Amino acid sequence: MSLKPLHRAIGACAIALSFLGAMPLATAQGTAAKWPQQAVRFVVPFPAGSAPDVLIRHVGAKLGEKWGQGVIVDNKPGGSGVIGMNAILAAPADGYTFGFVQGSAISVAPSTIKGVTYDFNRDYVPVTLAAVAPFMLAVPANSPYKTLADFIAAARAKPQGIEVADNGRGTAPHLASALLGLQSGAQFLEVHYPGGAQAMQATLGGQTQMMVETYNVVAGNVQGGRMRVLASMGDRVEAGLEQFPLASKTVPGAVAHGWFAVIAKKGVDPQVLAKLNKDMNEALLLPDVVAKSRELGTYPRPGTPEQLARYIADDRKTWQDVLDKLNIKPE
Repeated sequence: MSLKPLHRAIGACAIALSFLGAMPLATAQGTAAKWPQQAVRFVVPFPAGSAPDVLIRHVGAKLGEKWGQGVIVDNKPGGSGVIGMNAILAAPADGYTFGFVQGSAISVAPSTIKGVTYDFNRDYVPVTLAAVAPFMLAVPANSPYKTLADFIAAARAKPQGIEVADNGRGTAPHLASALLGLQSGAQFLEVHYPGGAQAMQATLGGQTQMMVETYNVVAGNVQGGRMRVLASMGDRVEAGLEQFPLASKTVPGAVAHGWFAVIAKKGVDPQVLAKLNKDMNEALLLPDVVAKSRELGTYPRPGTPEQLARYIADDRKTWQDVLDKLNIKPE
């Protein structure tokens, strides 16, 4: 019996199997190439008109032009970002709903708000870090403290005697202030207000000696000569903030940002996520997007999903350590 027919049959089977094995990859690549085929929704846990809302709308307009599809910004404010995070989970993992969320909803809220059921590593995947907003240490213009070193020295000399305003217990500004105190060995009297506006009025009125907030919140009063920034808690000098020294130069480790990231519900096609990462990062670095971002007090810092995953892990560790030292529990 000749073996040639058998060899031909085996060869045909091998070709068929290799074709079938390649089908999932080809299908995935085809899905990414055709995506998006309908409007893409970004859940934003902030009210309309807020800095991150304005930023994602500006970026979304660029993405819409590139994709030839609508980009919907779906505002879900409240609950320190928890409402928005839950809205992302409630949507199907079909590649048409993503989150543009604040870092504190990922790193802080699960440890400070009772009833939070999501877990980032279990329920979501990172797409890209979008932008950071370093916290500023701002004092009234007539403050006797001319430098951060002056302020720290006064606080060390008078434990619990120097008031620092923030926009609520367990919020990012409060934790940034607490980190500054822990790293410097100073004990501030932390005064928690319902929001940034009240913290601002208290500081301008002299009820508190300093407030911690992002630059977009204090910029108007700084530029108007009513406040001064002692230092930025950024990890680098950002364009437009060159006049403010880094807090870490005076207090090593005093680094704290608000930050915003694009995330997805776990289960979205990886090829779609890769395309979104590429397109989002390109849009974030367009000159007019960078300019708009700086106007809002945010600074684009796009990267890979892996970089965002590491950023989140480091951020969660930093703030959990602070929460543990402050004995803050979910409430």
